[in-house]
Amino acid sequence: MNARSGSQRRPAVDNFLGGMRQTASGMEKPGAFQRSLLRVFQLPQAWREVFLLKQIQGFTLQETAAILGISLDAAWIRLQRARREINRLESAEASEHAR
Repeated sequence: MNARSGSQRRPAVDNFLGGMRQTASGMEKPGAFQRSLLRVFQLPQAWREVFLLKQIQGFTLQETAAILGISLDAAWIRLQRARREINRLESAEASEHAR
């Protein structure tokens, strides 16, 4: 693993609580980052692992592949599939709210 500190590697995670919104009832409503993160946890495990390491924790694709013990090509394919599925889930959610 890389020796870089966590605060340098995870800016999106560090800002996680900053995205919460207060509602009239006092309950917190998730912001865009939290909604996206919830979608990530709907992904198959193999896609989710690559996405979290690369996009959230900030590892390079090469580091991600090494951590998971997979080829660079496999990491790239899983990342692309994860991104595509997240976009599909966002589109489905948007069209559902438009009704």
